[in-house]
Amino acid sequence: MSTSAPPRIERPEATLYTPQICRGLACLLVAVYHGAALIGSWYGEKPLLTLSNFGFSGVHMFFVISGLIIYHAHRHDVDNFYRVPDYLLKRLVRIYPLYWIVFIVSGGWKVFANRMEVGDFFLNALLFTSSKSLLVAVAWTLAYEMVFYGIFITFILKRSLGMLVFATWFVLVALNDHYHFANLIGLNLINTLFMLGLLTSATVMALRKQLSKNSRDWIGIVSLVAGTLVFVGTACWYILLDDPKLPVWDNLTLTLGFGTGSALLLLASVSARLEGLWKRQRWLLLIGDASYSIYLVHFFFQKRVSNGLRSLDWVPAGEKTQAKALLLLAVIMAISVACGIIIHKWIEKPVLAKCREWLKIGGSARPHGHPQAQRATSPS
Repeated sequence: MSTSAPPRIERPEATLYTPQICRGLACLLVAVYHGAALIGSWYGEKPLLTLSNFGFSGVHMFFVISGLIIYHAHRHDVDNFYRVPDYLLKRLVRIYPLYWIVFIVSGGWKVFANRMEVGDFFLNALLFTSSKSLLVAVAWTLAYEMVFYGIFITFILKRSLGMLVFATWFVLVALNDHYHFANLIGLNLINTLFMLGLLTSATVMALRKQLSKNSRDWIGIVSLVAGTLVFVGTACWYILLDDPKLPVWDNLTLTLGFGTGSALLLLASVSARLEGLWKRQRWLLLIGDASYSIYLVHFFFQKRVSNGLRSLDWVPAGEKTQAKALLLLAVIMAISVACGIIIHKWIEKPVLAKCREWLKIGGSARPHGHPQAQRATSPS
């Protein structure tokens, strides 16, 4: 009988770098989508032609990433109702402080000059909606984030309750997609992307515990290739379809395609080799870290850079070509992304750190049955 020890399963790092890279990719997709449309509207030549039309898919990827990150960051809080207040504070602090700063600068200040209705001010500031128009154009997606954060609390209260609630949520979303019985954001089809992210996160954690390093590396590489093919294939289908009236947020093919592609890309984080590769990509990780800031402010700066270029009459002379349109896109992308990174470093990070310090949040789950146990550091 053999007495050799089983293969050693290495413990991977707690930090996941693949989602950070994907967050950077997602915010760049959205920024290119808005930037190309903006240039096409005033210059008369849209850069990248139809290739930029699927940039909205960055939102699909963001939602899957959100599902993965929330489970990864709070998996030790599950089944521990003492963690609910800390969980809520973490989520609110992560979303609202920077958003409020951007919201006020973007036009929320008008309420103080009686140029904005108080009711609309609070709808924008608290619920990411408006009776007229959003001051922060991308804020509508944050309403979906908050719904997901709220429903995830059921997992923290009781794992079995969370599984029941999420299964019920999935069924209601599927039924609403077919029968259209309610016009509620919590029942829209794209909510399934959060659920897909949760499943992906749980799968990553399970594979990291059960498989050897070599097995995880193979799964990661295959998943990365498959995810790229599915995501790009879905984008090609949408481009070739060439249907501007297609409802992109309620389309099952787009939701499944971009969602599955994103999930497979994120599943690649099981590979220690790939995680080590991404860990060395400092610029890509910086964009991923700054993705929330870039996401919130990119359109604000793109519009002002575009207005500046037009007022200065700084546009390539002569015939309008793709090369010149691409040059304009490169300029407004570089400036808007750089501004987002600066805001992340000089505003978002200090404000987030100060809020966490004031509210004394950021610890990991307390052991079950010991609410006064000492806290330890955990991902947030």
